Amino acid sequence: MEQSLFLEGAIFSAIAVGGIVLLAWWLYASPVAASAKQALAVSASTSRIFGLLIALGVFLFSVGGYWDASEHVVTGVIPGGEDFLWPPHLMLYAGFLLSFIVAVAGLIALAKPNLAVGIRDPRLWVRRNPYVGATVLAAGYGLLSVPGDAIWHEIYGIDLTAWSPPHVFLLAASATTVICAIGLLLQSSPKGQRRGGLSLFILLLLAVMLNEAYLIGVLEWEIKTVTAAVLVRPGWLYPVILGGLAFFVISLGRRLVPGPWTATTVALLFFAWRILGSAFADIVSGAPPRLTLVFVLGAVLLDLAAQRSNREGLARAMAEAAAFTAGFVVIALPTIQFVYLPYLTRFTAQDHVWTVLITFAVCSLLQPAAQTVGAWLVGERAEKRQMQAMAPVMGD
Repeated sequence: MEQSLFLEGAIFSAIAVGGIVLLAWWLYASPVAASAKQALAVSASTSRIFGLLIALGVFLFSVGGYWDASEHVVTGVIPGGEDFLWPPHLMLYAGFLLSFIVAVAGLIALAKPNLAVGIRDPRLWVRRNPYVGATVLAAGYGLLSVPGDAIWHEIYGIDLTAWSPPHVFLLAASATTVICAIGLLLQSSPKGQRRGGLSLFILLLLAVMLNEAYLIGVLEWEIKTVTAAVLVRPGWLYPVILGGLAFFVISLGRRLVPGPWTATTVALLFFAWRILGSAFADIVSGAPPRLTLVFVLGAVLLDLAAQRSNREGLARAMAEAAAFTAGFVVIALPTIQFVYLPYLTRFTAQDHVWTVLITFAVCSLLQPAAQTVGAWLVGERAEKRQMQAMAPVMGD
């Protein structure tokens, strides 16, 4: 019976992911006869409204995630089958539903003016407005995953790891939704215009995205009942995953909202949201997770390194990675040694060394990735391609 359920879950997850990937290829990469620049874009005001509404969905599935984890600990139940849609899951999937409805409304809003000027290929609409189409795909997968996730819960019960395939795919979907909301908000404000409160809101969205990443990536180390599957993992894995995720998000924040203390702001917003989410879980369930390892000093040193460095490329990536790693491990390692050891496996001297070395290496690789994603979101890669295309003409 269990083998049959496993096969069903694997097949359903593969079909759901495969269908979304195929649709994404058709919308964004399949050959088209015309240029997407001919299609009409959403207005700045519409883009901001869509971005804010999608952000509301993001907040819902972030808070729902904390509530869900707390309910698992309190009840010892992993719902499956007909019981799968218990209140925390309803809140979580309501976030995806809201984001999906808003994005579909965006596509409908695009259809009428584009059809009026004779542009009938929806691929052109989506490529001209990539965040709207990507939100439909990401939030759509979130809704499609319900049956598959329920099957996986039915198979493994309380032993289901947060790293299970449907959870990892849900994390990818939620992160994509956050990125799209940020893209829409940046699109609503012309480059060079003062953004003020909008910039702070974008940093808050990044902080929420990091909270969501931690729900899948590291929360199993932070709940009150650590399972046997978690205890057998290498001791250094927990701080390395936590530090790497934090570094990527705060580096992305620095790219999107340049400022002397951007990384520190994202870190502080993260802990504010984490405390609020945990407080909600405590009130409604009574089993909030322990506070995660503090990386604020790492963020402060990253900001200082970025302010004082004139390096570029790999040298800059390594300098920023070294600064963050130094600030992170000086707090994280003693915290694990003196606070977490009653709940985790023995953290050896070798684990200390591996944590420092691997965190630095991972952050050195993630810094260019964060810069690339940030450049795409602020439109600099598109501007660069346009300038390269114009260069031969200007030369003539």
